[in-house]
Amino acid sequence: MSRLLPPLLVALVLAVVGVRYAQEPSRAEAREQIAGLVQGGVLDEASERLERYLTRYDDEADIWFATWVWFRVRQPHRAISQIWDHPTIPAQADTARRFAETALYAVGWEDEARVDATLQEPFTLVALAEGENRWAEGRLRQHARGLDLMGATSYFFPAYRRATRGPMGMIAEEFRARGDERFEVAAAIGSMFGQDYPEVAADEALLIEVVGDDKWRRSFRDVWCVSALALGRRASPAGLAALEKAAAELEGSVNELDQQDQQLVYIGLLAAGRFEANEKIVSSVFTEDAVMTVTVWYLEALIHRYLQGDARSELWLRRMWEGPGRRYGGLRGRVARAFLLQDKVPDDDALDTWVGRMLHDLEDPQAPLISHVLARSFRLRKGLPDARAQLLELLKDIAERFRPGDAKIAELSEPFIEGLRALYLYG
Repeated sequence: MSRLLPPLLVALVLAVVGVRYAQEPSRAEAREQIAGLVQGGVLDEASERLERYLTRYDDEADIWFATWVWFRVRQPHRAISQIWDHPTIPAQADTARRFAETALYAVGWEDEARVDATLQEPFTLVALAEGENRWAEGRLRQHARGLDLMGATSYFFPAYRRATRGPMGMIAEEFRARGDERFEVAAAIGSMFGQDYPEVAADEALLIEVVGDDKWRRSFRDVWCVSALALGRRASPAGLAALEKAAAELEGSVNELDQQDQQLVYIGLLAAGRFEANEKIVSSVFTEDAVMTVTVWYLEALIHRYLQGDARSELWLRRMWEGPGRRYGGLRGRVARAFLLQDKVPDDDALDTWVGRMLHDLEDPQAPLISHVLARSFRLRKGLPDARAQLLELLKDIAERFRPGDAKIAELSEPFIEGLRALYLYG
């Protein structure tokens, strides 16, 4: 009898295991159940089911499914590990783009149908459209066609400040088709960056009218000041004449807003390359109590001159970096995007000059997270050794800080989306 015990025990164990596996759902059934829990918001149970699922299934399709689930159950650090710690998936050519796309969808929308948008949706949508994601391009056009002016602004400004011009072009095209003067003005502002395009003459005439109309200046001041900057970027004789006229009409006013508006007109002239206007602006920009509106658009004018190849701008950009940029991290971020992530990639020699100093400052341990992400995004764009691994390490660090309902989630979202954008565009 004792000699039969071991075989009986083995049979019993095998029977128990067989019953257990018979009770487990198939791969397809398990996926369907986990996805249903995710869509139903039962996130803890979805996580537990996924962990059991991964003990049985580990094909590449299973790993990508798990990555999607980890993002949806708000554990992005586990999603990063799931893909990038895998022995073979990271080496595949499309992995970075596919991973970033999966992540951007999860950050931008609460549901898989992408109907329930998060506060980060405008930024994720623009990033996807930059990468020529056809679905994102269609959704961006849909928003530009259908939203009211306030709602459309949420998409306009992320596109306006992006390094690539594609999303802004789509928005401008849809704005023009609406037959509403306010949208036509916004389209003109978003299109006029110095280059020629079919509607440029009509856009310029419209912005000249806006800059010369005191009702626009008093009722839609933000639109008025950006119109002045756009005319400066165009730098045509008619546009410059309109700016000079506006500056003269504001001369001598003791009203504080009038004085600021005159400085904004001078910023437009500076954008056109009239560096004599710089003397009329700098005294109010490089002070502790500088008006942020003036400072921000002054920086945009300098960036435009830099991108046009105007060497005179670099000195003042450096001063902005060392002065106001130290006080307001967002200004440094804008300069970094222009130098490192915009039209032209700095060559290797540039890394020994001010660009190298910029990278050093961005990577300072005391610098904000967004600065670190911008620096590593540049290194990825440049194709420097270990750049992707370093960016992913930083993204995982950011992801581990995410907590549902955390007041700092917006602060973490910007650098996280910026890093995903870099993976999506540069791989």
